[in-house]
Amino acid sequence: MLSETIDVHELPYTLLSDSTMMGAKALGIAIKFSELKVAAYKLNSQDIEASSGQEHHLIPVPTVLIIDQTGIVRFVHTDPNHRKRLEAEALMEMAKKIAG
Repeated sequence: MLSETIDVHELPYTLLSDSTMMGAKALGIAIKFSELKVAAYKLNSQDIEASSGQEHHLIPVPTVLIIDQTGIVRFVHTDPNHRKRLEAEALMEMAKKIAG
């Protein structure tokens, strides 16, 4: 998981973990999986309980935040469909616009 990623890759940024989902809940991006969906994911070798070490069945909605140097959120993109991602070019364009 996260520790394996840190060990395998030399990343020029900090990775954070939110297994308790306190941050996701504060941002309003936590959704709860039903027992049926948790079981279906387990059948597909995706155990969210084992991955998080928690039994809350919460996952974050995929979200991109751009926060300026003063700590103000300047851009938010969120989509509950984890297969649908913001295009990298659009994200870079927005980041450049915010950076001025």
